[in-house]
Amino acid sequence: MITKKEFCDYMVDMYGLDNDYDDLYKTFKKFSKIKDKGQIRELKDLVKMPPKERLLYRYALASHGREMTPSQVDQYLSMIEYALLHIQE
Repeated sequence: MITKKEFCDYMVDMYGLDNDYDDLYKTFKKFSKIKDKGQIRELKDLVKMPPKERLLYRYALASHGREMTPSQVDQYLSMIEYALLHIQE
């Protein structure tokens, strides 16, 4: 399992020190435990979204009460992609 420090180091390399990655790490741990191949496939499709679809995804999240900035969506998808790398190990 990836430690919190390893995860935060990865996110800092990607997005800088201006963010708090504690909540993302909690979510990362949940995603990295997924075993269902269907869910894994859906997550792979999610991280491959082109920028225009990310805007639609952000809108869908907001319509369900989860407001995120474009940068937060990018960080969230990067976290999922990082989790997927470690699911496959």
